[in-house]
Amino acid sequence: MFNLSFLNSIILFGLVAGIIPVLIHLFVKHHPKVVYFSSLRFLKQIQKNQARIIKLRQILLLITRILIIIFLILALSRPVLKTLLPSIGWQTHAPTVVVMIIDNSFSMNYLEGKNTILDNAKETAKDIIHLLNDKDKLMVLTLNKNYNSQNSYFSIPSKVNTKINKISISDNTQKLKSVLLEAEEKLAHQDIINKEIYFITDNQKYTWDKFTEITGNIKTNIFIIPVNKNKAKINLSTTSAMYIPRLLSRTNQPEIKATIKNYSQNKNKNIIVSLILNDITREEKVISLNPYQSKQISFECPIKGEKFYYGEVKLKDEMLPDDNSFYFNFSPDELPKIIVISNVDIPFQFSSALDIITNNNWQKISQNEINDDIVINNHLFIFYRLKNFSQKLEFFADNIRKKGKSIFLIPGIDIQDNIPLQTWLRKDRISFNNLDNQNSKIGFINKIHPITNIFSEEMFRKTTIKRMWDISANDFTILIANNNNSPIFVIKDRFIISTIDFTEDWSNIVYQPCFPVLLYNIGEYLGKENSRLYNYPVGTSLTLDSTGELELLLPNGENIPISIPANSVRKQTFTQTDQQGHYFLKKNDVVQTVYSLNSSREESNLAQLSEKEIKAINNLTTNIHFLSINNWKSQILTSRYGYELWKTFLWIVLGLLIIEMVLAYSGKRVFRRNKEIGEIRR
Repeated sequence: MFNLSFLNSIILFGLVAGIIPVLIHLFVKHHPKVVYFSSLRFLKQIQKNQARIIKLRQILLLITRILIIIFLILALSRPVLKTLLPSIGWQTHAPTVVVMIIDNSFSMNYLEGKNTILDNAKETAKDIIHLLNDKDKLMVLTLNKNYNSQNSYFSIPSKVNTKINKISISDNTQKLKSVLLEAEEKLAHQDIINKEIYFITDNQKYTWDKFTEITGNIKTNIFIIPVNKNKAKINLSTTSAMYIPRLLSRTNQPEIKATIKNYSQNKNKNIIVSLILNDITREEKVISLNPYQSKQISFECPIKGEKFYYGEVKLKDEMLPDDNSFYFNFSPDELPKIIVISNVDIPFQFSSALDIITNNNWQKISQNEINDDIVINNHLFIFYRLKNFSQKLEFFADNIRKKGKSIFLIPGIDIQDNIPLQTWLRKDRISFNNLDNQNSKIGFINKIHPITNIFSEEMFRKTTIKRMWDISANDFTILIANNNNSPIFVIKDRFIISTIDFTEDWSNIVYQPCFPVLLYNIGEYLGKENSRLYNYPVGTSLTLDSTGELELLLPNGENIPISIPANSVRKQTFTQTDQQGHYFLKKNDVVQTVYSLNSSREESNLAQLSEKEIKAINNLTTNIHFLSINNWKSQILTSRYGYELWKTFLWIVLGLLIIEMVLAYSGKRVFRRNKEIGEIRR
């Protein structure tokens, strides 16, 4: 029920000093001088009468001195008396420093009745402020990093209402663990002993991801205050949209393929999904989704020679609108810019595919011919069957990757003998090991990555792999693998590696209809400045590729003026990208570039923590308390009985000193009186 803690617990070692008065009492005694005279009868009578009183006084002095030392040490160690009982019937509490975290991830924008969950969270926050007073300190944080950087300071509770009113839904939020670590750090610098953290949330499971990694670092009591009423929620989301090139369209028109997902246990009928391009609704479709079902739908994308398209695939869902649209843009007329670096002839099937992809605008060069201009003016660099790897090429290869451009490495039979190349690859923990000469088939196609998501294993049914390298590249994503789970193509960021050569003695894939399409996708994805369908996650720093007096129009309609000198060496970036939607970079009111940003769709899953998961979290730490939505007010501020006792102990020490002085003085008086009586009797 009650517990006592010490702010300066190391001082408690000083309690050992309490033994000093005992040692003095035992070993330092005054022995009276023996004087022989004629009659001892009167002196012995006096000693017998006073012996008990003197002995009692000595014991009291000993105890008093021990207590003085003990209470002085306890005062210096700053003891604090606390209780974890609810504060029923109390109107005041000890000064408390509070960090209040309000969940503002977009799941909090879910509509419950007339208000969103975030509206309810703000009202709960204001109720908490009414329970505090101006002796307390309060800091308000959210799950948005930018908001926290501007508001991470303590103030008196009565001045925080304005901050709470300004909190809005964020498309770019952190996980709870990051904010808790920040709150713990801020609290560590406060000298008030009573510290509490309140997290006002809808208890969505996604928010708690990786929370267990920091449980040992949290020392403060954390109170989870729920604000949503309904556990089962209905939500639909557009989870992705991709641009499908002309080669795969039956009408020779590119397509926009989108994925719609139902995150609820209810079947949803008559869902209206729209394709909007350049602010014009081009097509609408109606679909139905079973519980937890995902469905892909395609829209034809008529190209009319415009410089670029921007748009969204949008569905109608009024309960949670933040994940209804998936934003994108693309430049249909832009061709991949590809350079092949090799000292051998390029196979006809490979060069023919490059002709189609680039409209005969690719170039083959040797290692010695590469220079800065070539790196600046191209985006995909294919290293084909390099027999050596010069220092010059190593320098430019590193430069290519630093500039965010792409490399496609295609090995030869002697790649293991190319020691400089092997050394360069080991920077990314890549190694070519054994050469496998066993026949195999295609057994795996990555259905998520944009390069391969349009393919199926059936399209590669007739493909045979006759020879391939066994590659070790743990940090890379597998795009295609054989039926023995050996990678054929792997990718990391904008670095793709093949384990086969594009000649028939390695594989008949070069004769399959899917081969030019695969190269087309690689060229579209890696051969342009960005991916073929341009979209970024919120929070991405945008590289501004224009100069002069510019404006950046944000999704919320705000215009940000930007000035970039024409002779600027480095491209400037824009970092205020917490909103999803389109960012238009304009010069003289003419759009130069469109940037499309989307929030993480992991937030679309509104599943809440289960009782089992809450119990598992409680088993990890005793500092976290999940409260109920109905009586949370009686369960917070549990440190209201927490008072520091050092002042009380100092008053006790003062009182003991007075007692010690009285006892010592009275003892001296008795000693003098007894001495005088003894002299008279003598």
